[in-house]
Amino acid sequence: MNRTAVRLSLQEAIERAAAAQRSGDLAEAASLCSTVLEVAPEHFDALLLSGVVEHQRGNANRAVQLLSRALAVDPRSFEALVHQGLVLSALRRHEEALASYDAALAIRPSSADALYNRGSVLQSLGQHERALESYDRALALQPGDADALNNRGVALNELGRHAEALLSFDRALATRPAYAEALNNRGNALRALGRHAEALGNYAKALASFDRALALRPDYPEALGNRGNALHALGRYDEALPSLDRALALRPGASEVLYSRGNILLALDRHQEALACYDRALALRPANAQVLNARGRALSAIGRREEALESYNEALAISPDDAEAGWCRNLAARMLAMPEPLQLALAAQREGKPAEAVRICRALLEAEPEQMDALLLLALLEHQQGNHAAALGLLGRVLAIDPGCYEALLLHGLVLLALQRPEEALASYDRALAIRPDSADALYHRGGALRALGRDAEALASFDRALAIRPRYAEALTSRGNVLQALDRHGEALVTYQQALAVRPGYAPALYHRGIALEALNRHVDALVMYGQVLAGPADSADAHCTRGNALHALGRLEEAVASYERALAIQPQHAEALNNRGSVLRELGRLEEALVSYEQVLSFRPDDAQAHFNASVTRLLLGDFERGWAEYEWRWQDWSLKLPRHSIDKPLWLGQDGIEGRTIVLHPEQGLGDAIQFVRYAPLIAARGAQVVIACHALLIDLFRTVEGVRAVIDPEGPRPDFDYHIPMMSLPRAFRTGLDSIPAQVPYLSAAPSRIETWRRRLASHDARTKVGLVWAGNPQYPRDRARSCPIERFAPVAESTQCVFFSLQKGAAAGAVAKLDASGERVLDYTGELESFDTAVAHLAGALGKPVWILLPFASDWRWMHLREDSPWYPTARLFRQPRSGDWDSVLERVAAELEKLRARRG
Repeated sequence: MNRTAVRLSLQEAIERAAAAQRSGDLAEAASLCSTVLEVAPEHFDALLLSGVVEHQRGNANRAVQLLSRALAVDPRSFEALVHQGLVLSALRRHEEALASYDAALAIRPSSADALYNRGSVLQSLGQHERALESYDRALALQPGDADALNNRGVALNELGRHAEALLSFDRALATRPAYAEALNNRGNALRALGRHAEALGNYAKALASFDRALALRPDYPEALGNRGNALHALGRYDEALPSLDRALALRPGASEVLYSRGNILLALDRHQEALACYDRALALRPANAQVLNARGRALSAIGRREEALESYNEALAISPDDAEAGWCRNLAARMLAMPEPLQLALAAQREGKPAEAVRICRALLEAEPEQMDALLLLALLEHQQGNHAAALGLLGRVLAIDPGCYEALLLHGLVLLALQRPEEALASYDRALAIRPDSADALYHRGGALRALGRDAEALASFDRALAIRPRYAEALTSRGNVLQALDRHGEALVTYQQALAVRPGYAPALYHRGIALEALNRHVDALVMYGQVLAGPADSADAHCTRGNALHALGRLEEAVASYERALAIQPQHAEALNNRGSVLRELGRLEEALVSYEQVLSFRPDDAQAHFNASVTRLLLGDFERGWAEYEWRWQDWSLKLPRHSIDKPLWLGQDGIEGRTIVLHPEQGLGDAIQFVRYAPLIAARGAQVVIACHALLIDLFRTVEGVRAVIDPEGPRPDFDYHIPMMSLPRAFRTGLDSIPAQVPYLSAAPSRIETWRRRLASHDARTKVGLVWAGNPQYPRDRARSCPIERFAPVAESTQCVFFSLQKGAAAGAVAKLDASGERVLDYTGELESFDTAVAHLAGALGKPVWILLPFASDWRWMHLREDSPWYPTARLFRQPRSGDWDSVLERVAAELEKLRARRG
């Protein structure tokens, strides 16, 4: 055969090999290339194509040899250099791969693909800044490259620039909306930013995308690995493991999948299996700081502390600035150096023998006063027994020895919070987070401190950050639900409680608070089911008995609730929540003096407990102890559970001091409209002292309050204010005037309606006969926590409405107004003019009393403090009569009495 013929047949063979490779027939392509190379061992195209084919067939080492031979023939072949980089990268020979890409870019600087691949290698080497620069150069050439945008976002995430990463992922998804990896990575960025709910949504979308990819290609190892990571992020560990196992079966050398699998096993407390995964991952990639750190945690968990310390040291040698590895290393070193008596104390604490643990710690500290871990354990034991002041002193000694002791700072925050010092607790948690920025526990407790300060939005962000680190954190999920409820996001709270229960079935706090959320959504039957599930669970601790008491309280089983709280207190006498809640239930039972004792017990060890002070105040007001009641009522501003509006006012608070003549005082609202109506009576008294009175109130009350004597102006609290000198919340006015039972300003009326309106309605009502005219209101504001107890079902009014000698008018507004048909479907006995009533609210009792009109007020057994205890009249409203339930829930006897009294009234009027 002549040379031309040979040349033509070799070229034909290469073309056929290339066609076979494009069609996926890799065996045929490899065979044809081999035939050519037998004839022409240095045939460049055959060497290049053969290297590509062997890489595709999984023979990476063979591919490197062939591509090296090709480059020996043509050292400046851009294609050969790029393919060599890809194969070396697959073999994790990243430095060599980087050199290949750099050589390729020296030949063709404007290759977006080479720049992209170079960025990937730099990321694998942990050189994220350089990787970012490479991706940016690639994107300057191809702005819509979704893969480059996604990888760029990953690099930004690694650099802690999460907001920029989010934008990069968004650009990738704008180009490719179903890009599963970008969705998953976007979730990681949101999680790092503390936007937990959004992150979960992204993981769920990513999961759906991975599932779609696997439906088309079941043996797709990358999709299986990513699917496992998405399930991990969603906290669905048991589902994540099979996905990762399938990925490893297809690609046993995937170290990142082994690492992910180890992390899930560690979270599931399967420490030996986790360790095996980390060891396999390190055999593939020995110098991985993340894996070495995780391996240390697994070794610590199974008691192999010396090996754990060695693993942490290796991690820190690679990544010396890793705060978490540094803390883990220091803790492991302390555990190894722990004296034997302290180990015995720890064992006693774990076995539920706190007195023995305390004895050992104190004996050890007599010999070694600065034994830090003994001080720490003793502080924990004192805190657990409610001796918070003693715990605080011990922690002060620890922090004097080591100001950067993470465990001491975390416990310090817990103790300060127990002592009602949330600002200081927050500072302690922040110091702990400076040492361990990714501590889920510190973030969780920080959220609790923020809640105590009433900073609910910040608390939610802190819980979200904790959950981004530890998705299956039942306590954090429950607290997240609680803060969502405080923000009136009850539907979201419900979902979060369900997530907590998926992690920890039967978790009583989640069940109880889920019941509260269901009640807020008017799903009362479902709420009862939740409370029943609380009662069905075990009660083996003070906290469990307390939660059980809360559920019994919600079910109206008050005597049983008291017994449950008392069982909690038998275990932990200084359990503040049990004492506070016991007092509240005793108050509902009418046992007011016992309730006060309960609150005072709280204040004996937590003198700044705002909830106990507030609860004591309303109990004293019920009993007529106005002097102490009004003083303690000021604690309402520190009780975050009341969710009172905070007014940012830079002028001094007036609380009755002299010297206000010629000064301007603003009275501003804080709670309901009824409260404003009740306490606006004090405005003329301030005016009588020579002050200019400005009232800020809800828009519905502006015209009404303009009729109050001595008022200069009535304004919207959200609008501009005139110049003023002092301010006072309306419900602080009784304290300012030192109001006692004998000095209540009860002159009525102190409000009046416009004369033209009075005349209009007088003419309209004159069209009815001379029968006694009675207005009816049966329901209050449904958002009020105890509205179900104070509102009476309309059907119960039947004995009253049967009187033929009275004509009834519905004055009910709001959602309950339509229920009047249940009492009188014909509309003949109960006339309904509410559609024509404006500027009306559910505070009808206060309005009628302030207008000096006869008003009969129907009260539940446990009534609000303003109606006092067991009285049938009101010192606040001389024209009011009070009709009380003789026992909880008994409206029937109340309404029978009302019907009888109406008959007497009609008889007197003839």
